[in-house]
Amino acid sequence: MSRKAQATNLPESSPAADRPFQAAGAIAILVTVCVAQFMLLVDDTIVNVALPSIAADMNLSEADLSWIPNAYLLMFGGFLLIGGRMADLLGRRRVFQISMGSFVLASIIAGLAQSSEVLIGARGAQGLAGAFMSPAALSILLATFTAEKERTRALAAWSSLTALGAATGLLLGGALTELVDWSWIFWINLPIGIAAMVAAARYVPVGGRHELARAPGLSSALLGTAALLTFVYTIVETAANPWTSARTVGGFAISALLAIAFLVSESRSSEPLVPVAVIKRPNISLGNVYMFLAAAGLLAMFFFVTLYMQNVLGYSPFKAGAAWLPFSITLGIFSGITAKLIERFSAIPFLTIGALVATAGMLQIAQIDAQSGYLTTLVPAFVTVAAGFGLAFVPILGIATGGVEQRNSGIASGLLTSSQQIGGAVGIAVLVTIATTTTNNEMALGAERLDALVNGFHAAFYVQTGILAAAAIVGLLIGVFARESGKLEGLPVPA
Repeated sequence: MSRKAQATNLPESSPAADRPFQAAGAIAILVTVCVAQFMLLVDDTIVNVALPSIAADMNLSEADLSWIPNAYLLMFGGFLLIGGRMADLLGRRRVFQISMGSFVLASIIAGLAQSSEVLIGARGAQGLAGAFMSPAALSILLATFTAEKERTRALAAWSSLTALGAATGLLLGGALTELVDWSWIFWINLPIGIAAMVAAARYVPVGGRHELARAPGLSSALLGTAALLTFVYTIVETAANPWTSARTVGGFAISALLAIAFLVSESRSSEPLVPVAVIKRPNISLGNVYMFLAAAGLLAMFFFVTLYMQNVLGYSPFKAGAAWLPFSITLGIFSGITAKLIERFSAIPFLTIGALVATAGMLQIAQIDAQSGYLTTLVPAFVTVAAGFGLAFVPILGIATGGVEQRNSGIASGLLTSSQQIGGAVGIAVLVTIATTTTNNEMALGAERLDALVNGFHAAFYVQTGILAAAAIVGLLIGVFARESGKLEGLPVPA
């Protein structure tokens, strides 16, 4: 048997299996998991620009149409914790391949759907598969690249996908819908998913079933998942039910009660879903807060700026998607630069610096009006925001997953992805309410529709600016912890 074959068949619990593979093997693993994550992030936004075409073909109401993206978000956000734990329990490669296969199957069904019920069900199945696939993919990366320098570079590639995937989804969704047919936004997942499954079978180590002493308690798993599902469902329904309505307040109350019951169950469990050793680490708890705020600001920015370009500037879906290319390019460049800088300097300051740069870019976006030019206004703002996130995302991924045992890497990855997904959902839901309320009030006072729309966007952008400034403060708190402890899970810290 060749050395590559021997390495590929090592159980995940073996020390040798957690060492980085040499050259081609390690790169193949990195490409495999990054492609999978990229596909999931593209699916976060690719559907949005196709919704009008889907509504026309299926004669859907606005309420039915909203569930095409919301079903994906609900299942993805609701099952991430248990998905991360299953990667630890059943083996990373096994969970990755099963969930990837399920995602591909759900994509086939979505592409063939002739009714809203089938399409919404397929989108929910995609989200469920993604909830298992994403933490498995990140834990594979963390287990493969254990040396500090190599892990930093691998996380740089991973982090650049966070916003790049969302921006690419807008571009692809617009292009496929205009040039081919909306069903191709789902068909495109087939070759990507099949290639990732084949690569995983060849390069990713076979996972064992003995990373945990036993499965997490059923009550904890059910309560934790129910709390997340209720929370995300309540958020996505705020589009139809005001934040102060009895239904919304009641939904959050039920979610809080389920969360309390989950914590009680966890405290009594010998094998908790989320081990105390994981969440008690300040780098993980604060890192997840940082990611929640950053995702709330970033994903809401994609949502509102895309609406602004289409509804105010009159861009087509394809043109609106293509307009994000400077953002994607800048993000990739600065993620690579940050990875190099972290190898020589402290990782900690980049959290605050990155958030402040992104805040400055958001302030630029908040100055737009109905006559703003693309090259003179939007591109400089996109480049500034992308540079900020490029500086911040590489260190936060390392910090928020650093120091956990390999047996808990899946749940640490699940926590971070939960913060990203739910942060984005909360950010969009809250800011939609703010923008809509502002627009309606302006129109009630006699403002023209276009001016009222712009003022609503302004209100949302200013709140997003505050959210990113709050992320900068959390970055400072992480720096305080680093200085007091003298270290931060192996990452260099300021003197």
